[in-house]
Amino acid sequence: MILVRWIAKGLLIVVALAGIDHAFGQAPVADISGKWVGSLDIVHTDGSVDPDQAFFSLAVKDGVVSGTAGNSSDHQSPLTSGKVTNDRVTFDIPLGPGKVVRFDLRLDGDHMHGTATGLPVEDASQIVVDVQRANSAWQVAAPISHVPDRLFETVAALDEKLFNAYNHCDLATMSSLITDDLEFYHDKTGLSVGKKVFLDAIRDNICGKTQRELIPGSMEVYRLDHYGAIEIGRHRFRHPGHEEIGVGEAKFITVWRFNDGNWQMTRAISYDHGAAKVETSANSSASQH
Repeated sequence: MILVRWIAKGLLIVVALAGIDHAFGQAPVADISGKWVGSLDIVHTDGSVDPDQAFFSLAVKDGVVSGTAGNSSDHQSPLTSGKVTNDRVTFDIPLGPGKVVRFDLRLDGDHMHGTATGLPVEDASQIVVDVQRANSAWQVAAPISHVPDRLFETVAALDEKLFNAYNHCDLATMSSLITDDLEFYHDKTGLSVGKKVFLDAIRDNICGKTQRELIPGSMEVYRLDHYGAIEIGRHRFRHPGHEEIGVGEAKFITVWRFNDGNWQMTRAISYDHGAAKVETSANSSASQH
């Protein structure tokens, strides 16, 4: 009888220890098997974004992740070194000799999001990944979202800062936004080279005499790879106190350079100068500041 009690007690201890081990041991491996579809966006340091897509077909066994990945369902490459630990998912996509794209993702319900490294992008840029579960036909329940492109609003803010300084004769602020070797092209006066020449002309011909307004809706912004951005638009020039001069209008192109975290204007073209075009009553109010 004593032997039976001893055996029963031993079994209870074994069962208890097994429960403790389950409670305090590693969490169960997340099942990420299946198809995933979403975005893979290169976010440049200048705020611009190159959007792309990500398609993953994954399988998990004993914490090891296998499968394929690519930027479409038809362009898939086998993945290597895949593993899942708790909510973290990592794997590599070999692109060729010495070239590997590494994914480091976190599982969040039916989403995985994180970053990738190994694509040819400039320093400090990020590759942002956000995918969601898809069905067997690669269809997802929600629209694919991308990282917002900030380049337009960045350049719009630069334009506003530059010409607020222009309108208020703040030559110090203008100087900070212009390179020493600025080239300014004007269809009426030709080419002027250098920051000092440009600022002297602003001081002598613009300060207290002219106000510049960007025509709403006219601005366009385009990224210059490994350099900065091009801004294109139309603007008007008013002459407070001398309305008899009339309102002028012109087109412009501005080249902005992004270097070491700073933006500066390196080239500017102002052309097609003439009298402001007649505004209709519908868009006249929209053009007022």
